[in-house]
Amino acid sequence: MALVIVFYDISDDRTRERVARALEALGLRRVQRSVFIGRGGFREAREAVRAASTMIDRGRDSVAALVVPEDYGRRLLVAGRLMAEPAAAGERIAVI
Repeated sequence: MALVIVFYDISDDRTRERVARALEALGLRRVQRSVFIGRGGFREAREAVRAASTMIDRGRDSVAALVVPEDYGRRLLVAGRLMAEPAAAGERIAVI
């Protein structure tokens, strides 16, 4: 199954927290402050963006989602520490 990566740039703290909770409720896992990852395809990506788009100021903020093949998730390269292990990305994460 493909992976959905959702990322955002939201200026308001309250809105940012609401969007984060909504993405977690959709089953996505936070790996950075503004990056979430989970299993799914275009439908799940669209659902995440639609949910977030009802909360943001479209003139200032943005939310985007990317669908990638699951094996791409296993190629994740990380410098530093993630907030959580992206379980959907599998076990092979290279730390550089």
